[in-house]
Amino acid sequence: MKKGLIRKRVAILVALAMIASMGWATPSASGAAGTFTGGAYDMPLYVANDHTPVALRFNATGGLEASTQYYVKVRFTADVVPNSTTNRGWTYNPTSNTWVQEREDWTLFPIVTTDASGLLDTWIYTKFGDEDQSGSYHAMISLSKTGAASTYNSSVVPVVTVMDMKTAGAWIHNGTATGASTAKRAEVTSVASTTTVYALGKTETDLVDSDSNGVVDDEDCGPTGKNGDYRFAVPTATAFSVYLNRNYTSSTILNKTVAANDIDIALMAADTEAPSAPANLTATPGSDSVMLEWDAATDSGSGVSGYKVYRWQASPSASYTYPKSLIATPSAGVTSFLDEGLVKGEEYSYEVRAVDADTNVSPRSVEATAVPLGLMDTTRTSGTDRYATAIALSSSTFADSSVTTAVVATGRDFPDALSASSLAGVYGSPILLVGTSVTASLTAELDRLGVQDIVLIGGTSAVSETIETSLSASYDVSRVSGDDRYATSVAVASEVASLTGGMTEAFFARGDGFADALAVSPFAYGQAIPVLLVRPTSIPTVVNTAIGTLGLTDGIIVGGTPAVSAAVMSDLDGLMSGSVTRVWGTDRYLTARAVADFGVAQGWGGYGYVGVATGLTFPDALGGGPVAAQNHGVLLLTNPTTLSAPVSSAITTNKAMIDLVDIYGSESAVSAGVRSAIEALLQ
Repeated sequence: MKKGLIRKRVAILVALAMIASMGWATPSASGAAGTFTGGAYDMPLYVANDHTPVALRFNATGGLEASTQYYVKVRFTADVVPNSTTNRGWTYNPTSNTWVQEREDWTLFPIVTTDASGLLDTWIYTKFGDEDQSGSYHAMISLSKTGAASTYNSSVVPVVTVMDMKTAGAWIHNGTATGASTAKRAEVTSVASTTTVYALGKTETDLVDSDSNGVVDDEDCGPTGKNGDYRFAVPTATAFSVYLNRNYTSSTILNKTVAANDIDIALMAADTEAPSAPANLTATPGSDSVMLEWDAATDSGSGVSGYKVYRWQASPSASYTYPKSLIATPSAGVTSFLDEGLVKGEEYSYEVRAVDADTNVSPRSVEATAVPLGLMDTTRTSGTDRYATAIALSSSTFADSSVTTAVVATGRDFPDALSASSLAGVYGSPILLVGTSVTASLTAELDRLGVQDIVLIGGTSAVSETIETSLSASYDVSRVSGDDRYATSVAVASEVASLTGGMTEAFFARGDGFADALAVSPFAYGQAIPVLLVRPTSIPTVVNTAIGTLGLTDGIIVGGTPAVSAAVMSDLDGLMSGSVTRVWGTDRYLTARAVADFGVAQGWGGYGYVGVATGLTFPDALGGGPVAAQNHGVLLLTNPTTLSAPVSSAITTNKAMIDLVDIYGSESAVSAGVRSAIEALLQ
């Protein structure tokens, strides 16, 4: 070995030895944790498994840098070393007024600062926060100077018992004014030893959001409006005393026992017996709501004064359960509550507790769950013909004086009109249809909307010069067009790029049919993603060139291989650097369903609003696309006389989410029988 290398290794070893002699524990380069001397030394023996906070005091007597800030978290570990699978715990950050879960980013946790000697001694609030776990855990203090993965863990990791509050614990609160000023130490101790702490905290106002509702010191414990409140979780059938500021000569409460689990007792009240649990809780889903009903509780002491209704949702992680939010406090004579304004399709869980006049709280009721429903209504938006239907769709959705620039397309044939949706979306405009002349009803709708500018889609074979001249008398008119349907789709895409600053993604649909392009129109509108038209077996030169000119990197093909062949998909893939995805079904109805599901998965729309149009003609779906987009919904296509199976399955699958099914067009377009079939599915 070379002498220079030996000298370097010796120098490194000497440096490490010096660091060790100074008491510094340096995390390894791989991110493994170091250890600081100290840990929790003043803390309770018992912790509730729910979101009941506890205070603890910890110190660091060695291993940390002087005058240095560290992020700090409390972890309840199953062993003396942390384990990402079994770690639990939340830490309160008083600066942000938030509880931070053990797995969240280090920079969200509170900050502590060592003194000039590298020492720490401070209070911190924590909670376990997983009602599915209980048993023996270690209380570990972990620190991070940088917020990176490397940490310092405490050398002291005392054992705590995490109580399942349903079966092994109860709560106590003062029940009357304690006489204490704010922020004093409050503790529950063993009767036999005042140094054996069962529960530890501070009297209100403690500046802690104890019930996780976003507001500090609004907890409902003890007398209303009094400072000095406390609330602790204690083991049942265990004698205890409560002290304030360790005033052992004049204890607040001496030698008490709570015999029953899952109750909350007002220790200093005249009545210290909890009411019975409300029985037979039921949760019935309604439209964006859940109706809760339960049997009245009983109380042999001060009498039932009311109820506490709690709601929560399932946690996305196995590492914690969500806190239960207090959402209502009905009075004693009320045994029902309507929970409104909920998100349809999501599951909510509930429980109810009774409260008596002395603030004793009953055990929880049984748990009830429900999934709110949509309104599940149907309507028809139509006019006497395709032009009147387009106007009806516009007037149903767009407010007076809400549109400055309107998009107008021909209602006589589909080719140029197919690509209009994305441009209409940029302008926030309906798509209005024009025939061989400008009608009074069309100009009346344009005026109602407050239109000043009109953009015509397609060449003069689609929208004639006569129409352009007629409209120009009252509006500023421009035209976006190309030599054919494919060039027009490119012209529209270029206009969208100019107005939005560009895009990297486009839809690709066949240009010799209308169904697939219309199915995607709500998402083209809502996301300003242009629809470029291709031939089933080839890419038109103008589209090929535009892919590069527009800077497109990703494509979404709408339709199966008969509509856009595998060869075209391969060519598109070669032209773009990103991904090319195909969304399709075996026919136009299944493709529309697949497109709807795809858009919902992307977050572009939802089944709260479902537009339904005939799949055999284009005008109603063309005018309906912007309406579905404005309602953040989807567009489905059906056979005019028989409800198509893909529409039926979509409605059945997403029934709970649906507020409204809007049928576009008259009964000659979508029959009364189809509407009846839809209504039957929503029953």
